[in-house]
Amino acid sequence: MASQQSGAAQRALELAIAVEHHNGNRFLEWADRFRSYDPAISAFLEELADEERDHEEKLLTAYRELFAEEPPRIVPTELERYTLGLLAIRDHFLVVDSAMARTLLETALEIERYTRQFYSELWANTTDTALAEVYRRLSEFEAEHERVFENRIGQLAE
Repeated sequence: MASQQSGAAQRALELAIAVEHHNGNRFLEWADRFRSYDPAISAFLEELADEERDHEEKLLTAYRELFAEEPPRIVPTELERYTLGLLAIRDHFLVVDSAMARTLLETALEIERYTRQFYSELWANTTDTALAEVYRRLSEFEAEHERVFENRIGQLAE
């Protein structure tokens, strides 16, 4: 049973690393897309990408300490359902209007909501106290990101 729990913890941490990697790359791409349309949102997305990279590094460190190996690189398919809405704006790389801006920001908000819920569940179900603390802090960071995205979306309506 303990090895089963350890295996589940290892898979959860692998997914957490993959989610942070995915989000960091996605937010950096979106920063480029926003640069000419709204430099403030672009700067925010760059900062967020840096935070995601920092989260990824913390999770990688925890993984290496717990399992004494490098994690496999996986693609977080759990996030695909949040990016389907991006198909509507695939014809333009750069943000060209408020509708496109809203689509990207709402997608980012949904990704952050998923990520917060994911970390909250890991926090609630992790028996390792050090790892539980990492998940708690990441959940709080993601909740703050949600609030910022909600505010940015609200500003688009004004």
